[in-house]
Amino acid sequence: MKLFLQLFFLAISFSLSAQNSNNQIEEKWKQDISKAAIKELNNSGTPSLQIAIGYKDSIIYEKAFGLADIENNVLATTETKYRTASISKWWTATAAMILVDQGKLDLDKPIQNYCLSFPEKSSPITARQLLTQTSGIRAYIEIEEELAKATNSQDSLHIENRKRIELLGSYTHYTDLEPSLDNFKEDPILFEPGTDWSYSSHAYRVLGCVLEGASGMSYQSLIKELVFRPTAMENTTEDDSWAIIPNRASGYRLEREKSVRRADMRDVSENLPAGGHLTTASDLVRFAQAFNAGKFFSSKTITLMSTPYFENAEILKTEPTWRDAIPSKEKYGYGVMRFSDPVNKKLGHTGRQSGASSIVFVIPEKDITISVLTNSKGWRGYISFTQAIEDIVIKIIDN
Repeated sequence: MKLFLQLFFLAISFSLSAQNSNNQIEEKWKQDISKAAIKELNNSGTPSLQIAIGYKDSIIYEKAFGLADIENNVLATTETKYRTASISKWWTATAAMILVDQGKLDLDKPIQNYCLSFPEKSSPITARQLLTQTSGIRAYIEIEEELAKATNSQDSLHIENRKRIELLGSYTHYTDLEPSLDNFKEDPILFEPGTDWSYSSHAYRVLGCVLEGASGMSYQSLIKELVFRPTAMENTTEDDSWAIIPNRASGYRLEREKSVRRADMRDVSENLPAGGHLTTASDLVRFAQAFNAGKFFSSKTITLMSTPYFENAEILKTEPTWRDAIPSKEKYGYGVMRFSDPVNKKLGHTGRQSGASSIVFVIPEKDITISVLTNSKGWRGYISFTQAIEDIVIKIIDN
């Protein structure tokens, strides 16, 4: 009996020792992330960072640093809501492919079968082309570039007028999708659909209209039913500029020399399917985990969505920089970006918008998901900072 008790207490001692060791390791890597976050705040000048990390089907880290509201000295928390910017496109694309699985949406039929308010163009446009950024529908007007192409004063006047119309749309509050198409729906397409690639939030606004026609539901209701509720994304909502939304972050613009000013005024309701939501880093991780785990559709669909649409397009092999966070022909599938990481395959999406920068990605082979949100446009830490976090997490998990 005495020997048994000795062995019993020895086993408990070993167990407690192992537990203490694991606690120390966990505390160490969390401290390392905190140090990296504080360093990024100091080096970049961005007001705040909200970070969430997922492993398999759990969130293993969530924390916020800095100020959600500089003027009122409000600290950022894990419940602070930031603008998603273009990450919303991944959700819209996911809803589209769910409707395809349900037999409600044919990707290769003309979009007028579902969205009557968008006029026919010189060539038919399909939902597949909207999804893959190959529709030819224009993006935001780059006024200086357009004016440089003008051949006479009449052309210049026309371009200036188009810009005024577009600016008006960014200050207008929309409650329905169809009116938000009016500012560009009569414009000619840039190329024959399916023959080239051009990143366009306007195309995803049209896609939102297509989803409404295919489902018989408003986009707002559809995205909640198909994406937010099944994934328990309880802190994600429309970015309604008129509503009182608790924990909404104030938006800023990061200038050169790390100076910060208020963000440009922007009502993003016109852009809802392409980038008009508020969310948290933890909710983004929940979504990416569900996507990667096949909770929305089959692995075949996941592969389709995360593969560059053009067969001859190869993932860039160059050393990733912050520009790797910008969508491109070589890295874009069906609302999903690939990142040019020579070591770990990553898929996800980034976003840049007035008062916000965002990123979420998953590493399928390691089942790791990382999301970072900040309340400033002009932050360039998409790749360098998230890579630093990734290195810390992978080192722990691989060991």
